[in-house]
Amino acid sequence: MRVKGSFTMIELLIVMSIIAILAVAIIPNFIGFDKEAKVAATKSNLDTLRSRVTLFRAKESRYPTSLVELLTTTYLDAGVSKSYLNKIPSEMLSVKAGSNSHTTQYSTDPLSGRGGWVYFLDKAEVVVNFIAPLDKSWGEYEGQIPKDW
Repeated sequence: MRVKGSFTMIELLIVMSIIAILAVAIIPNFIGFDKEAKVAATKSNLDTLRSRVTLFRAKESRYPTSLVELLTTTYLDAGVSKSYLNKIPSEMLSVKAGSNSHTTQYSTDPLSGRGGWVYFLDKAEVVVNFIAPLDKSWGEYEGQIPKDW
């Protein structure tokens, strides 16, 4: 009778595969990819809001009075009634889960810096309500001020 005293090649490959899968899932959190993705998502969502305000202006011959109006007003797209936005997209910088909070104010009023979006009624412009420069943990975006995007 022979006693088995080592691992088989299959067992070793399975363990190495599990370790590799875990490493792929965890390493991006440590090297900043998640923060760069949050910046990219925020910039993309900001572009979406701005383009929807522009579309609203083109279709309605006026600017919206708030971002909520993009949710409640509809237009005809090839005979189909659609709202300008289905939901307010999230700003991903201020809180981990994202913030789709929004305020309407004049450009002369100071920003609170609490996150979310600000719609400047007098300029019909949307900005990120984040006024602090990004620190070095944000990688290549270090020093940028999101309200200026």
